[in-house]
Amino acid sequence: MKKLPFILLVFCIFALSCPARTAAGEEGWTEMRGAWIATVGGLDWPDSRDDAIVQQLKLIEQIRGLRELGCNTVFFQVVSNMDALYPSELLPWSAVLTGEEGRDPGYDPLELAVKAAHECGMQIHAWINPLRVSRSDKDPHCSSHISRTHPELVQRYDHRLYLDPGFPEVPEMLSAIASEIVGSYEVDGLHIDDYFYPDGLAKNAKGWKMDSYRKYGKGMKLDAWRFETINNVVKVLYDATHAARSTAVFGVSPSGRLVNTCRLYADPRMWVNEGTVDYLAPQIYWAIGRDDDAAFEKVLESWQFFSKGVPVYVGLAAYKYAGGITKGPDAPYLSIGEFKKELELCREAWYVKGHIWFRTSDILRDDFKTYILSELY
Repeated sequence: MKKLPFILLVFCIFALSCPARTAAGEEGWTEMRGAWIATVGGLDWPDSRDDAIVQQLKLIEQIRGLRELGCNTVFFQVVSNMDALYPSELLPWSAVLTGEEGRDPGYDPLELAVKAAHECGMQIHAWINPLRVSRSDKDPHCSSHISRTHPELVQRYDHRLYLDPGFPEVPEMLSAIASEIVGSYEVDGLHIDDYFYPDGLAKNAKGWKMDSYRKYGKGMKLDAWRFETINNVVKVLYDATHAARSTAVFGVSPSGRLVNTCRLYADPRMWVNEGTVDYLAPQIYWAIGRDDDAAFEKVLESWQFFSKGVPVYVGLAAYKYAGGITKGPDAPYLSIGEFKKELELCREAWYVKGHIWFRTSDILRDDFKTYILSELY
């Protein structure tokens, strides 16, 4: 692959202004302070209209901005639609880099992110969406994309495409992706979010085919079998992560409410009981004081009952601050002070060991950044 020498000069300058790499917990850190860098659709990064040099500079700037803010861990999205932000032998290049799926951008974003994070003394976890194939069944895909090479493994649901984890080839492929990432890059962990079976499948099949269940269901009830297939996906990713790098960790970010994540046939209690996760990062994206079971304090408290010693890092909804919410149960997010209250509750909970902001662009806004530096960190 052709490298861009210009970026070497950037790193020489960058390294002078960043501390040597340290593990989370040093330099006075007593909690994990993370941020998700979302790349799907270019949410946080990149802009496909930028040339390769500008993209690299902006990625370094974001990671450096997180470090200056006080974060110690980056969760960098590298597989979002069965495409890649690194030169993969299994997946095509993501279209978010160049506007064209499968086109080489001329540099390795994951390599760059790992180097930038470590130069800043931060840890970095490679973040993948486990079963999402495409956000729309109308999205064009190149000839090497799985929707075209193995359409028999892909399901269509509500105009979106998913891998069907009931086929044994799917967890095998996910294991290979994990091995490729963790074995090739000095990442500190592998991280997946809550893209499991689609929400609503339990009540309405919407054309989801039953081929895998008929072939591999083993006489089990459908719901039990689907939970088992997701447990297997989590296990193979855990095993692949630890086999590729003994120091790496594997974690999952499920929906904050157990009832929600179970609708996706994912049950974090099983992963903890079976020892197939190193941490959980529940997405608790609801305000304090709601008059329903989604209230932040209620959801937070629920995690103590089945974490069983597995660290909990709470996902915080930075994206909801001043995001157009003018009324309703999440109206408290109109005030940035909502996050101080949430962090106070997290820090009082013995089982919570840190938090992760969703997402990077939101907390790097001037007003949010000033608030975090003055009131939270």
